[in-house]
Amino acid sequence: MAGRQGNKEGPVLVCRNVKVSGRRTSLRMEPYIWDSLREICEREGLTLNDICTQIDQRRGEANLTASIRVFIVSYFRNAIGSRGFSEDGPSSILRKAMDDAIPPFD
Repeated sequence: MAGRQGNKEGPVLVCRNVKVSGRRTSLRMEPYIWDSLREICEREGLTLNDICTQIDQRRGEANLTASIRVFIVSYFRNAIGSRGFSEDGPSSILRKAMDDAIPPFD
């Protein structure tokens, strides 16, 4: 069961250290969020520290990890545009996102 525990504790969180605005901080997020953030960094030619610093400088009073999650959703929503949406039931994008983010119990 990738990314999901079989108990009431919820998803597994991974703690990583990053430098944000020149200071070292620890962030706890799901492995899938870390993978998504790493993919964005690769696509944009930025380091993890660079992108976290940019998010930090714009987040105001919001929590940094929450701001990162919202940024990731916004990035990929903008990347996909309206392609792939279906009017006749769930699209393949929805099914893939559900399977990737919340694997079904077998």
